[in-house]
Amino acid sequence: MKVGIYHGKNHVGVEERPMPEVGPKDALVRILAGGICGTDINIVKAGSEMGIRFGSEFGHELFGEVVEVGSEVGQDVTTGLRVGINPITAKRAGRRYSLEVGAFSQYVLIEDAAIHYNLYPFDDSIKAEEAVLMEPMSVGFHGAFSVEPKPSENMVVLGAGPIGLSAAAGLIGEGIKNVVVVDIDEWRLAKAQELGALTVNTINETLAQGLANHFGEVNVYGANMPDVDAFIDAAGAPVLFEQVMQIVKPFARIAIIAVYKNEVPISLAQVMSNEVKIIGASGYTNEDILKVIEHINEKKTKISLMVTQTYKLDELQNAFDKAIEAKETIKVMVDLT
Repeated sequence: MKVGIYHGKNHVGVEERPMPEVGPKDALVRILAGGICGTDINIVKAGSEMGIRFGSEFGHELFGEVVEVGSEVGQDVTTGLRVGINPITAKRAGRRYSLEVGAFSQYVLIEDAAIHYNLYPFDDSIKAEEAVLMEPMSVGFHGAFSVEPKPSENMVVLGAGPIGLSAAAGLIGEGIKNVVVVDIDEWRLAKAQELGALTVNTINETLAQGLANHFGEVNVYGANMPDVDAFIDAAGAPVLFEQVMQIVKPFARIAIIAVYKNEVPISLAQVMSNEVKIIGASGYTNEDILKVIEHINEKKTKISLMVTQTYKLDELQNAFDKAIEAKETIKVMVDLT
């Protein structure tokens, strides 16, 4: 079979490797589509082994079709079943090697295969390029709902990348309509508008002004602040987070989904006096995945617009070059059919 391999800085390739042997508790899945994650991009750009070892199969956003089932796997796992895959539970090694599951491999062995553990069926009507969004959207959904949003609340998502748009789509799809997405890329903000979000471009106006224009203001200790109930930080921009802390109102919540590379100064006196809740959100739960599948199956938003480019497996290097360039891209997908 053909497999995508990580070689080092800005270097990926496609090689021939032996087919996996299916054990009694395993299932073999033919991969139909694999998504390039921001984590993949950062590792390849840096040429590091922080999560993906040199010479390894890699990729962890994957959708496929079951083609072989071990003798001890439950009867609900059948050949022909179209499934999204949880990379954290796909292998017995768990989270440690979850970035090496093999989204860019023609076939992937799922160990201890089970429905709603590592295999998640989709409606037959759903296209591979939609279903492959299960994993990144689950990350955004988990972060968005970690702040326990209410339908009438004013929500702000920082960052219009795949995770930020996934967070916004999750909120909108669950009936929360007052959602603003903040970014500096007008092309990506147009995608957020297609999802049904309001937008703020902080190149054109300050964060405070933009949010106040959409949500109005409240008086906080004699100063007017935008009336925002919760922020979902999928941007990882220290300057933007500092601006949020300058305008956050009492009892607001802030979820951190973004991976920050540097420390960010924060006033704990302000956190205390305003009773602000800052919540870390990493990964997702089984419940998050099931909600996201429901969202995709029922087409609650136009989440498939996140797939902006598609390449064949033999074009894997070109796919990564485009993803790394990050010009008019959100989610670059690899078609393995």
